[in-house]
Formats: sequence, structure tokens, C-alpha cells
Amino acid sequence: MIMKAYPLFAIGLAFAMAGCATRAPQPQVKYVNPGAQGGVAGTGIESQDIGAAAQKAAASILALPQIGGAPNPPTILLTPVTNRSASPVDTELYTVKLRGILMQNTAGKVRFLARDVGWDTSKHEENLRAAGEVQPGVVRKAATYDYLLTAELRGISAATNKGRSEYFLVAFKLVDMHDILLWENQYEIKKEGNVSPVYR
Repeated sequence: MIMKAYPLFAIGLAFAMAGCATRAPQPQVKYVNPGAQGGVAGTGIESQDIGAAAQKAAASILALPQIGGAPNPPTILLTPVTNRSASPVDTELYTVKLRGILMQNTAGKVRFLARDVGWDTSKHEENLRAAGEVQPGVVRKAATYDYLLTAELRGISAATNKGRSEYFLVAFKLVDMHDILLWENQYEIKKEGNVSPVYR
């Protein structure tokens, strides 16, 4: 009885080992909330940092009587984020993120110009119309802004054998068409850590 059962056991064990050998490795990747600090965090400026600053800026801008109390939604032109810190930042990414968060948190009380999206296309279309290469239609009149919103990132770094410290200042300014400073606010971020990942 034992001798007959042994070959069956050996065959089953061989199949089990073969199955383990051919099984594909599971990917070590998981989805995380982009608005929260992840497991791979560093002392540099990250998505949740600019997002939190943008939400506070939107609430502060809406509290202005010229904005929140305007009879018609004023139009704001958001200039590209300026990075004056030592931290590598994709300024175009942060400009798009900042504009998106501001639009979500201003509840339709503010309009934003998208010159970076349609300006080149519009000028090309106007040139085609002038050359008679396309059907003439209603003359397009581009909108202009009521206020100009700027965002600037500054920072100070410190490092010792015990770790690293990063201080960031996100400064916003709202200027009208006459170059009058209507509103200014600043948001501070400070981080400390033992290691900092490579930002790309």
C-alpha cells in the first residue's frame, strides 16, 4: 500500500513544483491617492503640497469683494508657475494642476483664460482666413483678462549628517489690468527627512 502511494505522491509534488516555477511574478505596484503622501516621499515639493496651497489660495481669492461679489464672473489669466527654489519642478505640470484646482474650488465665480491651449491655433486660423484659404466666418475676438494671477515657488535647503530640511514658500499675487496689486498671499511648507528620493 505504501509503495503504491509513493509514486502518486511524487507525481503530485512534481506537478506542484512545476506550477510554482512557471507562475509569473506579481508586479510590486499599487495605486495610491495622488493627493496624499505616498510611501515613497521626500523632502522636495510634491503634488499634495501645491494642491493644498492652491485650495487655500482659491478660498482666499473668492473672499475678495472684487471677485466673490462681482456681478459677472471676472476673467483671470494664470501665468506659468515660476520656480526659484533648488528643488527640480516641472513648472508646466504645476501650472496645469494649479489652474485645475482653482477652477474646481471657485465654483464658476471666476473664468480662466487658456492662452497656452488655444493661442497658437487661433492665430494660425486667423492667418488662413486672411489668406482666403478657409471659408470666412464670424471674426473671432479673443477675450482678455481682468486680473493676472502669478505663482512663485522659493525655497531654502539645509543638510547635515542627521538628515535634510527643506523650506518652501508658495507666493501668489493677483494684479489688475492697471498693474495694481489687488491681493497677495503666501503659503509655507517645511519638510524634514533622513533621505530624499531623486525627483525627475
